[in-house]
Amino acid sequence: MFTLLHISDLHRSPHDPIENASLLDALLTDKDRYLVETPKVGAPDAAIVSGDIIQGVTLNTPDYAAELDRQYGVAYDFLAQLAVRFFSGDHSRVVVVPGNHDVCWNTAYDAMTELTPEDPPIEAHAKLFHASSNLRWNWNTRSIFRITDPVGYKLRLDAYWRFMKRFYADAKLKHKLDYNRGFNLFELDNGRIVVAALESVHGNDCFCRQGAIERSVLGNCSLAIRDLPQQPILRIAAWHHSFQGPPQGDDYMDIASVHEMVGSGFRLGLHGHQHQADASAYAIHLPEKLSMAISSAGSLCAGRRELPRGVNREYNVVVIDNEYESARFHVREMTQGNHFGKCGRGVFRMDGFSELHWQLPAGRAGGEPLKDQLFTASIVIRAEEALRNDRAADALSLLEEIKQPLTGHARVLFIEAARATRNANKMIAFIKHPQSIAEFIELFGAMLTEKQLDEAAALLGKAGEFNVDVGTVEGLRAKLQLKMYMVKNL
Repeated sequence: MFTLLHISDLHRSPHDPIENASLLDALLTDKDRYLVETPKVGAPDAAIVSGDIIQGVTLNTPDYAAELDRQYGVAYDFLAQLAVRFFSGDHSRVVVVPGNHDVCWNTAYDAMTELTPEDPPIEAHAKLFHASSNLRWNWNTRSIFRITDPVGYKLRLDAYWRFMKRFYADAKLKHKLDYNRGFNLFELDNGRIVVAALESVHGNDCFCRQGAIERSVLGNCSLAIRDLPQQPILRIAAWHHSFQGPPQGDDYMDIASVHEMVGSGFRLGLHGHQHQADASAYAIHLPEKLSMAISSAGSLCAGRRELPRGVNREYNVVVIDNEYESARFHVREMTQGNHFGKCGRGVFRMDGFSELHWQLPAGRAGGEPLKDQLFTASIVIRAEEALRNDRAADALSLLEEIKQPLTGHARVLFIEAARATRNANKMIAFIKHPQSIAEFIELFGAMLTEKQLDEAAALLGKAGEFNVDVGTVEGLRAKLQLKMYMVKNL
């Protein structure tokens, strides 16, 4: 099983703050509890942070840039310590996406110009003020603004991206961060899982509260995953905004984006924003039913004024099964003493968790689901390419990621890589029981290199079982005797 720590909405309420030390202690103490719960919950292997890293600042805040950097400094310290405490300091195992609180309203406002009666008339209606439009409606002043500086408008996430550059500065990311394409890719579980970190803040600003993923982003993201040299078994999408809410709400994402994710092969979606945990399946028919499990995490740090009635601070622990076809969503709720425990609300009321299933996309040949067979095949291809380019150590590392016993061409590649890196110990551990005369000779040679002379002599005594000819046996025996002499006299 693979376990994800899913946290969201880290923005610290000015009315009900919680400091990093207390928060980290509460998370670690709760881990001690759920590690011994039934059903089994493993220690988190990675974390997904689904947006709203900071509280943000209001319009006309003096020196707002310095305040944003201060808040991101607090968030950095928390997430860096989280990586140390949970993931041995490996920042690449922490996936972060932006939320609406990460958008700088002041920067967005400075890129707009208020229309005047002298400007050409506009037939204003609600659809005119969507996220991709350059027009904005201000309800407070009943006036229309136009985004007249699109370059400056894009800088409204600059503080967030400075935080991201700092957080991932020394991380060994498989895919370099891209600040312009609307998504980033993270590989988890040795590449068996790929997380698409999606930006649902397209067009979000001080006047436009809705969540949106820019057109073409999902298509480009799916194509980028298709082009990976190693195909994942499970695709996970992470974003910030919810896609359902009250009729009068205006800060939700179009569910059509979710439908596109399902059709593109994503089977697990994680988001935040609504400050309340939930888990449910969403399906489309193309022409057969395709489903995606979607879970929202409550707010980790929001204050009482910002939480829905009856809801406390929360986070989720997501346990993905070994077949990558289901997950349990354990909701952890902060109650007395600022400590977390099982949630006793809604669909999580009975056991503190909910379980959802999905069917993996069909394989490229239209048959079996994408399982370890496809994963293994892609690794073998990469290992072969690494060997061909004199990167034997990389080839060896890749092949060691494969769980099942290596056979056929993969076995040959492993032996070649071990030989090229002169790693006799790995050669001995891998071969153990030779499957050919060539493997018998490789194992014998590795034993001589490591001065395992008694083991080499015992192996030589079994040469007949492997149909090793007499001439070869005599040659190997001569090498053994020479090695024994050298060891004895040096």
